[in-house]
Amino acid sequence: MVTLDPQRPHYSGSSTSRELVTSCEVISKDGYVLPPMVILPGVLHQEDWVTKINLDDDVLIDVTEKGYSNDALALAWLSHFERFSARRQDGACQLLLLDGHGSLCTREFITFCDEKQIIPFCLPSHITHLLQPLDVVVFQPLKHFHAEAVDQATRTGCSDFNKVEFLSALTSIRFQAFKQTTILSAFRKTGLLPSNPDRVLSLLHEHSSPPQHRQPTTPPPALPLCLTTPVTLRSLKRQAEYLQNTDPVSPTFQVNLD
Repeated sequence: MVTLDPQRPHYSGSSTSRELVTSCEVISKDGYVLPPMVILPGVLHQEDWVTKINLDDDVLIDVTEKGYSNDALALAWLSHFERFSARRQDGACQLLLLDGHGSLCTREFITFCDEKQIIPFCLPSHITHLLQPLDVVVFQPLKHFHAEAVDQATRTGCSDFNKVEFLSALTSIRFQAFKQTTILSAFRKTGLLPSNPDRVLSLLHEHSSPPQHRQPTTPPPALPLCLTTPVTLRSLKRQAEYLQNTDPVSPTFQVNLD
């Protein structure tokens, strides 16, 4: 049953009003998740994003025209990452696994990593669906709880799940998705911790193995030749050869062909 909340303003939904929102997430080997950076489509920050929502103060919000990241925002995210990861750092350096996006491989990005003793390591291209812990495990429950948040909002009268609605639900979505057991499972399933390369190598062997040889099958019967009145000796000979090889042929007809 769908019920309406009389306290919530109602909107008319439109399939053309969808916007892209990018959430930059980082998980660590001990099951901890860092505060995200959320990139919203826009030109300026809106007051509603901070006054009408209950969002964690550690979440970094920025804007671009289309909601995608770029070189400048990648540096802002790296500074945001270093600020919170340094609090949990154990050792002289940090290892940062990346997906190899172009904005994460600029000179300024690498220089910042050198200054802060961060070792950036880009995963091989076209294989993050096997090696990236977020892609392999964590993002699936994140999508599930995001869909539940949209469904819950719809049931209370919201037909326009916009940026404000998304930011309002973000804390709850992440709390449900980023369980410590889920994060640890992500590193284990990708063979990173504990180190187990066979986890991924076995999957690569499956994808690269040659296809099974199939048993030869009887070719389909050839389509009958559309016979016409021959006008040349060559066409007459071709039609005669075709009729000779056609089963069945009566003895009388065979004599005439010969």
